[in-house]
Amino acid sequence: MTNDLELRHCRVLVAVSDHGSVSAAARELGLAQSTISEALLSLERVVGAAIMLRRPGKEAVLTVAAQTLLPHARALLAAGDAALAAVSASNRAIIRLGAVESVSSFILPKALSAFRSSWPAVQVLINIGLCNGLRERVRHAELDAALTLDGSLTSPENSDRCSRTLSPAQLCFIVSRSLKSGEITREKLTDRTFLLPDPDGAFPTLLRNWFGTSGSPRFESAGSIEGVKSGVLNSDAIGVLPNYAVSTELSNRSLFALKVREPLPAIYVGLSLERPPIEASPLYSLIGQVEKVLSGAHLM
Repeated sequence: MTNDLELRHCRVLVAVSDHGSVSAAARELGLAQSTISEALLSLERVVGAAIMLRRPGKEAVLTVAAQTLLPHARALLAAGDAALAAVSASNRAIIRLGAVESVSSFILPKALSAFRSSWPAVQVLINIGLCNGLRERVRHAELDAALTLDGSLTSPENSDRCSRTLSPAQLCFIVSRSLKSGEITREKLTDRTFLLPDPDGAFPTLLRNWFGTSGSPRFESAGSIEGVKSGVLNSDAIGVLPNYAVSTELSNRSLFALKVREPLPAIYVGLSLERPPIEASPLYSLIGQVEKVLSGAHLM
């Protein structure tokens, strides 16, 4: 049994004071009179003094102890209402989340499904963009967070913000069935055309650095991930995508991963934040769900 003052005590005390009797308080609160009486007796045990002078047939008269407690009871009820309002406002928050296309299409759907089961009233606004542009929008507080692809574990341009790597991923060179072959060297690829989702994303720089002095292949933009897949199926181009974006096609063998002797460039799913999220907040929870999906996605 607890001896703490409870909000139900405060609510009953205020109702009896405002409405003049136990029966009227019961009607106001939608409770049985016996419930009101029990709460008053419980309150008396907590404060160690009588709360009401009981005069049958007359309005309730609060004791001096009750009158002394009354303003504090009202303050506690107001504080409780404010706390619930704050939580309710948090639950109805809007999260402005940026993501590159591959993360938005292949990682976020599962994460958002789990997130919405816990935060059904929170609206998540997804903004699709390129890595540098999304980070810039986070820097200018236009986005709360951004999920990007990076070519290194620590990016210098992110050092002034709350940013970190969420998970390593793996780059894939994909080809059609007709171009399926054994292992090939990097030098043999310098005269080939590579299809990328966009011309200004992370991949062109990664690939130029990877080829180095071996040569400079031709890079073309397919406009989207689906554009890369379609282009590979209908040409002799090599598509460049993260493996999680093409796992279905590799599994059903409609597309094939080109085997290259040299390790392909490393990529990482990174997170940029406007500010560290409050623990147990909607944004904190959403990031946790994204990490959970990434950890189970077998990205390496």
